[in-house]
Amino acid sequence: MLSLQLDEAGFFPIQWAPAEPGTTYVRPGARGVLRVFVPASSEEVALYTGSLAAGELRYRGPVPPEAELRQLLAGDFSRPLCQRPRHLPEPEPARAA
Repeated sequence: MLSLQLDEAGFFPIQWAPAEPGTTYVRPGARGVLRVFVPASSEEVALYTGSLAAGELRYRGPVPPEAELRQLLAGDFSRPLCQRPRHLPEPEPARAA
């Protein structure tokens, strides 16, 4: 179902080397790329804006209801759902050798 919604919104899957198994979808635009990562092992998604290599996390969490998902896929991050991404835990500091 999610892949159909992504397809209808103009996204297409790409070959990408994410840190975890899953599928990455992109949609190029005038202001950069919208990238959606769908992990293979969970019911969550992560949406990034900007370049592929240095995107900014805009949303991470469960797949929102259809209306909110359409808003996210359109690049509209004005609603509170989209302004507070749930970030991954902070990485541990490098240990001195």
